[in-house]
Amino acid sequence: MDHYLPMLIKTPLFASLSLEELPHMLDCLNARTRSYQVKEYILHEEDKVEDVGVILRGTVQVINEDALGNRSITVKLGPGELFGEVLASSKTPVSPVSVMADTDCEILQLRFGKIVTPCIRVCSFHTRVIENMMNVLAQRNLFMNRKLSILSQRSTRDKLLAYLAWQSQERKSAEFDIPYNRDELADFLCVNRSALSREISKMIDEGLISSERNHFALYEDTFL
Repeated sequence: MDHYLPMLIKTPLFASLSLEELPHMLDCLNARTRSYQVKEYILHEEDKVEDVGVILRGTVQVINEDALGNRSITVKLGPGELFGEVLASSKTPVSPVSVMADTDCEILQLRFGKIVTPCIRVCSFHTRVIENMMNVLAQRNLFMNRKLSILSQRSTRDKLLAYLAWQSQERKSAEFDIPYNRDELADFLCVNRSALSREISKMIDEGLISSERNHFALYEDTFL
């Protein structure tokens, strides 16, 4: 665990702690780690959620799957990012989503109740972690509102443009990489994979964007 401490101190949950305080905080939270293999489920739909997961290594996908096997990706997360915090905080009886290892990964598991409840030692750094968790929940709510806005667009092109505009704003650049391949991007946008590929090709031909794999560049006329 020690070699993950410099990375953990930069995460939203532990950002206000020092390297000296972090091991004590992890001990206070009874932190534990578990490894998962690619495509292994970390959390199944309808599981009870009490833990927050912090990704130490690898990537995971939060997904929805319907009775017909159709899948949509809620979000793809990498090292330092959290999952399960909204479900654990809401005390939802069962999870409406699954979490799957996108690659071999290692997860730090923390009981949500211990995070938001001050310990008997009333550690000052625990109070800061509680404040950090409130901010994490607020940011997750903003993310889901943004995604809902994207999915509310009527056409595949409009959804794609809304998503690319968001990524450009987040990175403060007209040229950027996205975390999804084409299949995953189609699942994230809840559109047909072939229709998405055709739309990307049309936009390239029209001189609106350039794209290679998961790298995109937007031009001045893209949003006119």
